[in-house]
Amino acid sequence: MLSGLASVLMAQAPFTIVRPADGSRVREKVHILIPKGSIPTGGYVGVFLNGHLIEAVVPPLVGKYYEYVLDTKGRGIADTPAGKTDKLELVLYADSDDKSRIVDRSSVDVKIGNEANIAVPNSGLKLRYKFVPGQDMVYNLTQFVQVQPMSEEDNANGGKAATFETEGERIRLLYSVTNAYGNGDGLLRMQALPEKGKDYADLTAASETTQKRYYDTDMAPLYMRVTTTGHEVFGALPAYVAFESPTGSVNTVALFAAFPLPTLPTKPVRPGDSWQSRFQRGALDLNNWTDMKSVVKQFPARGEFVNVEWEGGHPCAKIRNVIQEGTMSLDDKKLAAKGAQFAGDKVGITETIWFAMDTHQILKIQRDMKIDQKVENGGGGFGGSPFGGGGGGPAGVPGRPGGFGPPGGDPTANGGGGRGDFHAPVSDIRQQGIPRGPKGGFGGKGGFQGGPPSGFGGPGGPGFPGSGMGRQGAPTSQATFVRIHILQTFTLEK
Repeated sequence: MLSGLASVLMAQAPFTIVRPADGSRVREKVHILIPKGSIPTGGYVGVFLNGHLIEAVVPPLVGKYYEYVLDTKGRGIADTPAGKTDKLELVLYADSDDKSRIVDRSSVDVKIGNEANIAVPNSGLKLRYKFVPGQDMVYNLTQFVQVQPMSEEDNANGGKAATFETEGERIRLLYSVTNAYGNGDGLLRMQALPEKGKDYADLTAASETTQKRYYDTDMAPLYMRVTTTGHEVFGALPAYVAFESPTGSVNTVALFAAFPLPTLPTKPVRPGDSWQSRFQRGALDLNNWTDMKSVVKQFPARGEFVNVEWEGGHPCAKIRNVIQEGTMSLDDKKLAAKGAQFAGDKVGITETIWFAMDTHQILKIQRDMKIDQKVENGGGGFGGSPFGGGGGGPAGVPGRPGGFGPPGGDPTANGGGGRGDFHAPVSDIRQQGIPRGPKGGFGGKGGFQGGPPSGFGGPGGPGFPGSGMGRQGAPTSQATFVRIHILQTFTLEK
């Protein structure tokens, strides 16, 4: 049997690592290539780094090579120490007599350098946006929401909350530089975009619990002048007349996506430095839209320079902004001492930014948001947003960005509290008697006055972090704890 197996394998192409070459410097995603025909039917490959198994796979065939992608950053693989190398090895296995046998192996020495060769002067790095008129930056925003509800009794008895997850939603966002000023400021047009290759996007808006189709003519722009550190100078919502939709009717919906760029440190910084930062989110006041001079709300945060590393082939400064707020009663402290899963209202946001130092652009943003809140039964909805916000948001089914209806309640009934922040990419507030401006406005595409992104403020304005943690409904002996975990990822489209 072994001789038969050997004769089959001898007919195969040589099993050898073609790329990366021996002694190569690698970073980020390493594409490992082996020749087509080198893996027999029923064979598979073990990927090892310094003798440790990473994964056993059958790599996909791409052209003339099998290709395995080793994501060194995604797997948290450390840089190679100075003066040393890492052994990258592929081992070919094939089944014989119901057992896996090693048939062949190939290895190369590599030097992993995700943080290497990025100079940081002793005086620190001065991180600044560079705005060029006509420059268009398109970001893909993906969002995942996880909801964990638990009754007050189960929490006190040491129970564990069930988990409900929503399907991830995606939206494309345009940041177009329409003007650059002598001091470096830029005038940005911010606007939602249709899915690539289409004239529409399917989104779950603030007032909905299911996806709805919005066309490019529904997507209206916001304008914002910002400094080279991303701080707002002013913001405006232009007036528009309605345009004819693809169905021949006149649009009565406008979608506004107010996702401001992150702020950068005002002074030169080095890895390990921290500073008083500002976390920005969109905030629109439609009651006074004609006089509105700002489209953002800022909150104090702790900024820190994590390190320098390569991202998407660019040398980047990795920055983190953190907000942690919460309130705990005496009963909450007792629950915490018992190790209960929920103890007090809390909100935490960690925003990680990859800023390209060569192009002066944001390449990627990850926002990890966790909100714990106690909802008294009887109100039928999720209480006030931990960042404040308008009132009257609908309670959604568990896991839906629109909110959460306590067990036994009507999941479609209106809640008394405001919609939670960061719960949907965009919002669709319809025009209600707002005077229309001249056709074309600032030169955008169709649509007219609309609403802010879900939970990013609304009539009444947003509050300070932690200040909006209200209770809904008449107090009873039973309440529901809710934990919402929201993960947003912004990635610059290539």
